[in-house]
Amino acid sequence: MSAGPAVDAPLTGIYLYCLARLDGLAAVKELAEDKRCGVDTHYCVAALPNSGVVAVISEVLLSEFSEANLQDLSWLGERAMRHEAVVARIMEASPVLPVKFGTLYKSQASLKQFMQQHHDAIDQALERLRDKAEWSVKGYLLEEEARKIIAAEDPEIQARRDAMSQSPGVRYLQQKQLENKIDTALEGALTRVNHDLHQALALKAEDSSALRLHASSVTGRAERMVFNGGFLLGAETIAGFRAALAEQQEAYQVIGLTLELRGPWPPYNFCPDLSSAKS
Repeated sequence: MSAGPAVDAPLTGIYLYCLARLDGLAAVKELAEDKRCGVDTHYCVAALPNSGVVAVISEVLLSEFSEANLQDLSWLGERAMRHEAVVARIMEASPVLPVKFGTLYKSQASLKQFMQQHHDAIDQALERLRDKAEWSVKGYLLEEEARKIIAAEDPEIQARRDAMSQSPGVRYLQQKQLENKIDTALEGALTRVNHDLHQALALKAEDSSALRLHASSVTGRAERMVFNGGFLLGAETIAGFRAALAEQQEAYQVIGLTLELRGPWPPYNFCPDLSSAKS
């Protein structure tokens, strides 16, 4: 009796959470023993040491990271949080170079090859990030309040408002022009605020990064996000940074700007670009 057709075994790959020092090995062991940890409950966290650097990994089925799953927010959200939880736990024991969710390698050998190829850059980055974390400052504006303040303080806008026609049709057009003028003045003011605020805070940080702004549909807030910055801080700089932020808050609260400090987080925005790491 002839054998049936061979069935291909599921293709597995190596999922990378972060790179760390050997200091993180004990934390990896703890995570491996906790079946609730990892990018999914059936993928155990493991360590791949190589020349003083540890890759924190799981062996996964490549098929699970399909384009369809990566577009499925319910599938993606839970696993992204698990990814971040692993990185945060390793960060408690070692400096880390976190990588973005879904970074995969074909094999441990290909990952080791990458680590060897970029060993010096990885080594230097880990030392630079030792005992440091990423913090974010987000600024939210009560836009209508800011528009009123800017209009009241701009002589040209006030002159146009005082000279508006009594004719309804002409007055309507003038009002539209005035609104456009206020919009332009507001955007100009926000550009200056964004630049000056980032510059003032960056002076008190180890490093800084301007981050993209998000719409209210993302932030869940009615106020408009007008500032978003990432800052690399250590134990010796956090107090000075908080003081500088308090000063900036006091200066800008008159225009309805609220500043929020969040962290500490793994330094995602202060790592070497590992986007070419997939292999």
